[in-house]
Amino acid sequence: MARRNATFPIHFFKIILQSNLQRLKIPHKFTKKHGVGLSNPVLIKPPDGTKWKVYWKKIDGEIWFEKGWKYFTENYSLGHGSLVVFEYKGTSKFDVVILGRNAVEIDYDTSCDTDDENDNVGHSDDESVEILDEWPNQKSTGKRSPLFSPRPYKKVRAEVMKTSERTTSWNWPKGARAQEVALKFISTNPFFTILINPTHLAENRVCVPTLNGVIENKEKYVMLQIGKRSWNLKLLPYCEARNVRRLSAGWSLFARESGLQAGDVCVFELINKKDLVFNIHITKSDS
Repeated sequence: MARRNATFPIHFFKIILQSNLQRLKIPHKFTKKHGVGLSNPVLIKPPDGTKWKVYWKKIDGEIWFEKGWKYFTENYSLGHGSLVVFEYKGTSKFDVVILGRNAVEIDYDTSCDTDDENDNVGHSDDESVEILDEWPNQKSTGKRSPLFSPRPYKKVRAEVMKTSERTTSWNWPKGARAQEVALKFISTNPFFTILINPTHLAENRVCVPTLNGVIENKEKYVMLQIGKRSWNLKLLPYCEARNVRRLSAGWSLFARESGLQAGDVCVFELINKKDLVFNIHITKSDS
């Protein structure tokens, strides 16, 4: 029987906890054996083909992933109980596989923010399993984040059609920061919220909510505007397989000329239903 390579690849996993959404300590045994050879930043590659630069810091002999790790966790909506399997092949590159709270590998199609992304949040297939925190003498309380406020689709639809009071986001965006922006945004107009990730910037399209009951389910042209600048984009019909619509032709130009960067949060506010004009509000990643 062929002897397995004793050096590479190296595998380890980390359970995602509330304490390591901002930064992550990698296993001590890995640090001891391979920490000296790590460059800064390291490169993390999920199966969707994207590449994430993550900078690390050494604290008391332990390596912590810090700058860039938060954007990675937000992009894939990692939460307490998710699991990330790392495969280290040397040269500071990690391939990763992400499992959700349901113990099944996630859908990496991060270009689409679908309505089902809150499935199983706050639940577990085995309620008897208790996941301890990384910090000493702390453990999960089992409480949901104060930002978590999933709304049934029918309720959201009813609310966004009102014009005399504050509306709520059509969708529940990925990432705690984007969710906070959506909750704080005040408008009487319908709107939806998107956390911009590298896939959005690399492709010439972006997935958006179905907009059922507000915009006819046909190919349409919409206008995005920021101040006095505007862009015309094509809005494709509802896709049943993904439960989304897509902004296509014109998206790349808009993303480039508006200066969008990974980590930015975009609010699309429908200010003119007849002419399909969206006012765009951008919260920068470093704000």
